[in-house]
Amino acid sequence: MTASYEIIDYSLRPAKFAERKMLCDFFSRLRVFGSLESYRYVGFGSIWFSDCVLFHRTLGISDIVSIECELDHQERFEFNNPLRGIRLLMGEASDVLPTLDWSLRSIVWLDYDDPLNVSILEDVRTVASRAKSGTAFVVSVQAEKIFDKRNDDDHIHVQSRDEFSDYFGEGRTPEALRQADLRGWTLSKTSRQIVRAEIEEGLKAANAARPNGQKIEFRQTVAFEYKDGAKMTTIGGVFVDQGQAALFDGAGLRELEFFRDSDEALRIHMPLVTPHEMRHLDRQLPILEEVGLDAEPIPVREANRYAKFYRYLPNFASFER
Repeated sequence: MTASYEIIDYSLRPAKFAERKMLCDFFSRLRVFGSLESYRYVGFGSIWFSDCVLFHRTLGISDIVSIECELDHQERFEFNNPLRGIRLLMGEASDVLPTLDWSLRSIVWLDYDDPLNVSILEDVRTVASRAKSGTAFVVSVQAEKIFDKRNDDDHIHVQSRDEFSDYFGEGRTPEALRQADLRGWTLSKTSRQIVRAEIEEGLKAANAARPNGQKIEFRQTVAFEYKDGAKMTTIGGVFVDQGQAALFDGAGLRELEFFRDSDEALRIHMPLVTPHEMRHLDRQLPILEEVGLDAEPIPVREANRYAKFYRYLPNFASFER
């Protein structure tokens, strides 16, 4: 199977780019728990290391772990490693995550190419049951279709509650799961709900051994949907113990325009506007509600999308080297 990094440059996926920039804004608010420089970042940097580089340069994080499962390509990952501070740990996330020191406050972004599967949920539970208060946790999965791949010769498209329960187990299957919840954009919401439930189960087990006042909650902060190619969805938040609840409340996370703590996600739409149209709109931004946006002759839908995401959009250009 061809790895996705061999198909597309992650740094050039515009919606992914915007998501990465919004996450960076989210993570910058974590300084209420401790200096950002003291955080560790754990992610899947691939050969592009876009997330690792952005969070190092923007947040000052120097302790970075990039987990890679493509063992045959280790030399290429090492060759492309752009920073001395990035530790490349080869292996499946399910093998690497339990070996990390979870006494460190971390930013963890498990950005999978795959749709939801049992292994991903076990990774989610590993992090949820070990993470320290102040740790940010983000999970991204594909939201096109779920496949049961236990039989290499017969991948089953999971389309019904019975098939979902057979693959994930009855304990992970919502009572009211319908066929419609497993297709289209609704699968995006279902995937986030399943991940959120797994986080809560991980916390439930870990909190059983914690005294009152030190039990940890997961405060959801972001939920995204987008389609650069395949439909993707992301859910993220912060682990907060009861004694630090006021820190989360005072971090200003709710003031972020992309803050989402419910089942509803922010759908990232890339505006189709020219550079000249961008400059015309930029002169009016940030928008004043009492004035409104002068979009003419730009389609209003595209102008509004630009106004919504302009702070996070990429600026691509070709150059000779």
